[in-house]
Amino acid sequence: MESATLDFVSAHAPGMAGIGYAGKSDNLKVISCGQDGQLCTQKADDLSDKITKTMQAEPVACHCLAVSPVHDTFAVGDQAHFVKIYKLPDGIFNSVATRFSLPVRALAYSPSGTNLAAAGDDEGIKLISAAESKVFRTLRAGAYTRSLAFDPESEFLASVSAEGTLQIWNMADGKVKYAQKRVAPKVDVTSARRSGTAWHPDGGSLLAVPGTDNDISIFERLSWLVAFSLKGPHSAPINLVSFSPNGLYLVSAGTDSLLVLWDVSQRKALNQRSSPATISAVSWHPDHNSLACVSEDGSVAVWSDIVPADHPGPHVSPDSLPAHGVASHQEVGGERAGSVDPLEEEEQGMDSFIDHDMEDDMAGDETAPGSATKRRKGPQGRAVYGMSRGASPQAAIQPGATLSGDSSQKCFMAYNAMGCIICKEEEDFNVMEVAMHDIRAQRRRMPHLNDLYRFSMAALGDRGVIYGSKSSKDAPSTIMYRPFDSWAANSDWQVSLPPGEDATAVTAGHSFSAVATSQHMLRIFSPAGLQSFVMTLHGPVVALAAQGHLLAAVWHGSIPTSADNQSLQYAVYDVSQQQQVHCGSLPISPGTTLAWLGFTEETLLASYDSEGVLRLRTQEYGGCWMPVFVSAQQRKNSEVYWPVSLTLTQLTCIVCTATQPIPQVTPRPVLTNVALQVPLLAADAPRAQLEADVLKCNLQLNHCRLHLAEMTEAGESSSNAEQSVAASEVALDQCLLKLFNAAVRGDRLQQALEAACQLSQARSLEGAIKLANHNRQTALADRIALFLQTRLELEAAEADQAMSPEPAAIMEHPEVQDDPSSSSPSQPQEHAPQSPVAVQAGTSTATGPAARKPLLSSTNTMSQNASRDLSSKIPGKRKAPSGNPFARAKVSKS
Repeated sequence: MESATLDFVSAHAPGMAGIGYAGKSDNLKVISCGQDGQLCTQKADDLSDKITKTMQAEPVACHCLAVSPVHDTFAVGDQAHFVKIYKLPDGIFNSVATRFSLPVRALAYSPSGTNLAAAGDDEGIKLISAAESKVFRTLRAGAYTRSLAFDPESEFLASVSAEGTLQIWNMADGKVKYAQKRVAPKVDVTSARRSGTAWHPDGGSLLAVPGTDNDISIFERLSWLVAFSLKGPHSAPINLVSFSPNGLYLVSAGTDSLLVLWDVSQRKALNQRSSPATISAVSWHPDHNSLACVSEDGSVAVWSDIVPADHPGPHVSPDSLPAHGVASHQEVGGERAGSVDPLEEEEQGMDSFIDHDMEDDMAGDETAPGSATKRRKGPQGRAVYGMSRGASPQAAIQPGATLSGDSSQKCFMAYNAMGCIICKEEEDFNVMEVAMHDIRAQRRRMPHLNDLYRFSMAALGDRGVIYGSKSSKDAPSTIMYRPFDSWAANSDWQVSLPPGEDATAVTAGHSFSAVATSQHMLRIFSPAGLQSFVMTLHGPVVALAAQGHLLAAVWHGSIPTSADNQSLQYAVYDVSQQQQVHCGSLPISPGTTLAWLGFTEETLLASYDSEGVLRLRTQEYGGCWMPVFVSAQQRKNSEVYWPVSLTLTQLTCIVCTATQPIPQVTPRPVLTNVALQVPLLAADAPRAQLEADVLKCNLQLNHCRLHLAEMTEAGESSSNAEQSVAASEVALDQCLLKLFNAAVRGDRLQQALEAACQLSQARSLEGAIKLANHNRQTALADRIALFLQTRLELEAAEADQAMSPEPAAIMEHPEVQDDPSSSSPSQPQEHAPQSPVAVQAGTSTATGPAARKPLLSSTNTMSQNASRDLSSKIPGKRKAPSGNPFARAKVSKS
């Protein structure tokens, strides 16, 4: 493609410059500023008709310019560290918005014109109220920010640094939503380069950023994945990009002095022009098919008729174009007729496994039922993936990792209960440091790793560290494993993934390490680097976690629903047995994303979403996810909990602030233990707390019983497991007695009886009877005493039957056997036999979970009828003295 040269008119001294259109449509002007400190005002249709004016008493170099979209003002950032506001059309000084310690390099107005973002060589991005010229927030960005851009919905602010780091800031709370190093070309901080970025005008559905391979990277909103790239005429790094007002086109300016117009939907260059120097700034005409630009040599030009005549203009609404293509493209230039919409092709991420027929069905309506989110449309007006629905599939996360971007250029690659991996960015490589919380657990200190691969993910396991990097034009995606201790030399190992396959998540357990890839592969390695297994998952991986021999994987099961809900699936594998333990859907709060994944110390899978809700995958009800912590109910003021590890009773986390939601490397963060709290309804706050404690103790007890059953089945020694069950039973009974006492004092006798029927130990039931008598609730004491007596008799009968080959003897009260609501002695074969010693002791003095199991088995049935009058079930029962209802609970030990 031949490129003509634009006619430039000298306006400023060489260096960084800014340009924009200002004024009314009938008297539109091109205004620019540059290194000479002059404001140059030119007619839009005749650049030779210009007026220059010194903006300050002493000329100060101006680096950037931003025109307010609603007010007759514009902002200028200069070499003297000031951001100043001027009035149009004469450029009269209005106010000083703010001042930095170093020169200002980037300015951007929000779409409403209410806020102004400013940054430069100094650390931090300042958000300024345009009406008051007052800074209301400072974002914690690193130094040398080169470009800023608000998205059209004012929800996000994009920034690019001289190091090439892209950061997406959430304007609601000032947090970093996304950060990625080396996205844009690295530029010399003393040069006039910009690395200018731009949002798609249709709700910011896409973000264009200069790439590192003389191309343009197009990021997808919310998922922040690279949807596609534009590459063609440029032979050198790109300096800036800018979308046309309707989003159909994109203009790029490269350091090769080329100005290129791209068709976004076709992903190809349509037109190009040459310039005498690199373009420093561009501005689209608000009404006409033209573009104003200023180069680094200080000259200004207008590219008229930038969009070819056989294409829709830059201001034509996409809604007025045909849904499956542009009519003029099909009528003129047959190469586009019948072509497939490129935005419907398989893309990185979800498009690689989603059926497009299903995708079209889900994108059929402008507004999905029950959702107020309007459908976004692509550059041709058609709904497409990533732009049509309210939510995009979230990108893969690395539990325990933080985003870089602070002034120290340090971040946590991993942080768990064992220790952390710290990454420090250097000029040409990164330095990886492994630090343990307990240095005694590590026999020798692991030396620092000079990372030449630019690892972007890492995991800290029991026996070593695994690192993973993305592929680049110079190197494939690489995996490296470094053990903590080894008897042999050369124990470190590394492998490279094949072309087209990138690592997306890594984790390390006791007997394995695992890598999830962009090809939906889950690759499992032994500690020595042997490839033990490879499996294919059903979608792009979101997170991996490991503990011991267990490996958990979470992936996208389908595209997010119209209600902004992620559709996630999970599976837990026992790597040592090569078995799948369980799998299913992973629920998170509506409209949120998965923020953390891990295991409890008791090996239950846990998830934590961006809303601050922690859930455990339990065995109850066939396997379900139980919410055990809601940060909104626990936090004080605006605290943010950053999970590190957890048990069944408490969460170990780092407490952060809303303004700094992720922990900083320096100083080293402090760990805080927060008690888990099941979110129960608080009709009575004290009793709700006790009910939550009972639920937690029940969860602990059920897990211990399951562990005991597994060890017994495997024939392993179960003494420790039995002690854990016994201790859990005692803890549960203590919580139940507290709940019982609170219900009695609150005159909730029915609830008190239900709590008593859940007690597992005879002495605990005796304590409940004493509490009832103490509070003068004799009727309640009578029912509990009868309940205890019946349970003991049932247990004795079950034990006798287990010891005798003949049918069990008839109990003292045979009518209980005939009652269909009671546990029948004909059922004891389902329970474990009890020793004669336990029978003689009446089980009230028996020890060990095996000795108590028959008592618990009978309780399950009896507690279902606890609300009934048990005395009516046993008409032949012996009456107790009226003054001592507990006397009925005394069972003969003969």
